[in-house]
Formats: sequence, C-alpha cells, structure tokens
Amino acid sequence: MNDATQYWLFNPLDTWFFREARGFDTSGSNTLSSLFPPPARTVAGAIRTLIGEQQGVNWNRFVDANEYIELKQIIGVGDDLGALKLTGPYPVWNNVCPVRNTERLYPAPLHLLAKDEHYRFLEPGDAVDCDLGKVQLPRIQQPLAGAKPLENCWLTAVDLQKVLKQKSPDNVFKAKDLYTEEPRLGIARNNQQRTGIDGLLYQTRHLRPHLELAIGVGIAGIPDSYQLQQGIVRLGGEGRASAVSINHEAKAQIELPNLTGNKLLLMLLTNADFGNDWFPPGFKPVEYDGICKWQGKINGIELTIDCAVIGKAAREGGWNLVKQQPRSVKSLIPAGSVYFCTVASDVKNAANHLHGYRIGADTALGRGELVVGTW
Repeated sequence: MNDATQYWLFNPLDTWFFREARGFDTSGSNTLSSLFPPPARTVAGAIRTLIGEQQGVNWNRFVDANEYIELKQIIGVGDDLGALKLTGPYPVWNNVCPVRNTERLYPAPLHLLAKDEHYRFLEPGDAVDCDLGKVQLPRIQQPLAGAKPLENCWLTAVDLQKVLKQKSPDNVFKAKDLYTEEPRLGIARNNQQRTGIDGLLYQTRHLRPHLELAIGVGIAGIPDSYQLQQGIVRLGGEGRASAVSINHEAKAQIELPNLTGNKLLLMLLTNADFGNDWFPPGFKPVEYDGICKWQGKINGIELTIDCAVIGKAAREGGWNLVKQQPRSVKSLIPAGSVYFCTVASDVKNAANHLHGYRIGADTALGRGELVVGTW
C-alpha cells in the first residue's frame, strides 16, 4: 500500500453544477444554485468512478457480486470509503497550460472583516448575557462602518498566513474572480418515451469557471498498482465532464506561526461535522468566574474555547447510488469558522499536535481540517 498523498486536479471541460441541498420539488419558483467548492462526497464519487473504470469494473455487478474484493477494500462501497482518505476538496488557481505556479486557495477566516480594502479583526469581547448564558461574544478591534465577514472569499497560502498572524491580506479572491453564474432552464423527461414531461420545468444556476480555476483534492490510500492515469470523468450534477490529472504543486502550504503565551486560534479549512453542536465533539460547558466557556481535548491537547466566530451552516445532501435514494441533509460547520482557544500546556507543543489535524465525523472525506493561528 502506498500511503503517500496524490494531488488530483479536476479541470472543467464545461460548466459546473453542484446542487444545493434543496430538492427540485420543494423549491417552488426559486432557482436552485450551485455549491462551491463541491461537496466532499461528490468529489469522492468521481474519484472512485475513475479508479474503478480504469480497472475495468462492471458497475452493475460491483455492489452485490462476490467480485472485485481487492478494489472494494481500496475504494469502498457506498458510505464506506475503504482505504481512501481525502484532503479538500479546494479551489486551485492559475491552472493554465503549461501548468505553472498552481496554488491552493483557502477560505477567508470569518473573524476577518472588510470594507473595500480596509480590514479589521474580531476578538473575544466582554461577557454578556444571552441564550447561551453569560459568554464572551466576538467584537471588532477597531470600529469600521460597513465592515462585513468575507464569506465566499478565498486567500492564497501567503495571505492566509498573514491573516492567521492578525495581519491584513494583500489580495482577496471573491466568487466573481473565480467563476461567473449562468442561469439554465430545463424540463424533466421521460427516458422510456424520450419526451418531456408537461409542467415539470426547473431552473438551475451553473458555474462557468475562469480559465485559471480547477478543483483540487489530496488522496491517500491508493496502492502503486492503482496509480491514476489521466482521464475524463463526470463531476457533479448533470454529469458535466472534467479532465483529471496529477499536480503536486497545489498541496497545503500553511506554516505554523510563532506562538507565545497560552492562546491560539483554530480555523477550519474544510466543513466539519459536529453533529448537532457548534463546538468539537467531547467539549463540555464550564464556568470561569461566572463566564461560560467550553473545555475538552483535541488530539490529546486540553483546550478551553473562549469564543467562536461561525458562519452559516453548510447544508449538504446528495444521492445515494447504492440505495437509490436521497441522502439525509446534514448541517455542517462551514469552512472559515474560527475558535479562540486557551491551552493548558505548552502552546508550541499544542500547535504541533493541532495544525493539520482533523476533527469531527467523516474525516476520511477531508472534513474538519484545522490550521493554527494567533489572537
């Protein structure tokens, strides 16, 4: 088994459509939009499909037949990913031919606020009474009228490292810098009769990626004999084609900041599944001088969460191909969310154990990837 991580690139040959969690039959007259980046299970499905097809799989016999035992151990069946472990998925920028200087883009931390090109940071404020009890809520360091969190914005590794040190970034990628949206109108069809179905019109909003944009993902657990050959695979809704290749330049490049004292910032690079909670599994509320905080351990490091900045829940559903039914919709803690923490031990040792670690459920899908910063 080869435990080294491969870095795959999905280069679009058409538009992208990664459908939001609402169903067409519940959307009324609203247009269904596309998620970005794509849900982890969507990318995992494309990876498994390409690996299986390059091994000559007959998918009609894959699930039930006593065949493909070795392949099933590698790519799994249904919700079981087998030996596969993903990093990402994430946007990759400057993906032009010949491929040069490609780099991973990271979600902007949600404690960073912006108005035009002026930036401010949130930090734990004075304790106030609210529905959670007496807690410290985030406050802006210096007032800036109209400043807002940078949702759906992205940073390079260099700029993210600046932000994790409480410094302003030089450049912020907004959604319009990466892709444009294209409205589409379609109609449901009867495949047996090859006709449209009266009254079942639907609207979608596809993404038209700019030339420099691709989707990247790190994959571990693939044996040497199953190494990727370049190919084309359907990715996302409506089976839009993407060319797949390997490029190791876009792997994670975030370095640990120089930490002192006993405080550190934890940021989610990917969506995290904490069940019904907003805090990591195993954390419990405790009181310090009448102020409610949350205490627990991550990777053996004891932490106290003083405050958090969490974005809107990321809603993910999808289709279960094995059971031929929709998946239950989950609410995930969105990438970019940050936790202001105090550590009980040496802060540098804590950072080494937490930087790059994954928390929550479904970490094999790349969920809950952490980086460490300062506050």
